[in-house]
Amino acid sequence: MAVFSAETRALLQQARWSEDRCVNTSEYEKSLQSEGYPIHAVVVDFLRQFGGLRVVHPHHRLREEKDEFYINPTVTASHIYPERVEDYSERVGAPLCIIGEAFSYHMTLVMAQDGKVYAGYDDTLIHVGNSGIDAIEALCSGRDMPEVP
Repeated sequence: MAVFSAETRALLQQARWSEDRCVNTSEYEKSLQSEGYPIHAVVVDFLRQFGGLRVVHPHHRLREEKDEFYINPTVTASHIYPERVEDYSERVGAPLCIIGEAFSYHMTLVMAQDGKVYAGYDDTLIHVGNSGIDAIEALCSGRDMPEVP
């Protein structure tokens, strides 16, 4: 069972998420494989529960403004070069797989085999959360996210 704050849970439910959500990930997996991304079991599990969600949440700095993230690696694959993700992988010391986009689609969300989630744009890379659930909570709550050197 996913543990979210009441605010994050409400935002997820507005996006039509539920605890028992289970989507077919075969198209995501096919897309990731064709792009050469490592398909970790933790990624598939995350996509099974959250794939296809577009979540609107308060902006992390301007709380009266809205921001959003989208969990869809098929769409994300068309917005980033795999070589850029390889650069991010080298920086964190682990192979990364794309899972979606955040910060109004300016940053690519990637997940490592241990479940840690990062967001990258050009040379900027931030650590979003220690798991997919933690990353969703961080994005929805506006928690500070440290930059990866």
